[in-house]
Amino acid sequence: MAKRDATCPLCGAKLTPAQVLDASEEIADAALGVLTCCCPHCQGHFDAQPQAGNIAIGYLRDGRFDTVLNLPCEGLVALTDGVTLRIRAGERNWKFSS
Repeated sequence: MAKRDATCPLCGAKLTPAQVLDASEEIADAALGVLTCCCPHCQGHFDAQPQAGNIAIGYLRDGRFDTVLNLPCEGLVALTDGVTLRIRAGERNWKFSS
């Protein structure tokens, strides 16, 4: 997993890719692979869309995802079947089902 940081779009606290995925609470849109996240620092909510090698952070609105910033995450793999989202980054795995 890359050691690069992004910041929370709400409070500006630094977030690593693992923190974003660990802070993910549920699937907001399984078809788009979008997760609802709660910032571990300010407890504010934003959305995240894990993609190959990247986590897009932003907001889901009217069925589309608006990216605020991109957080590179080397080796990240995200697969969705429209119901379940499976994410792998390094030796860590996450699974979310709607």
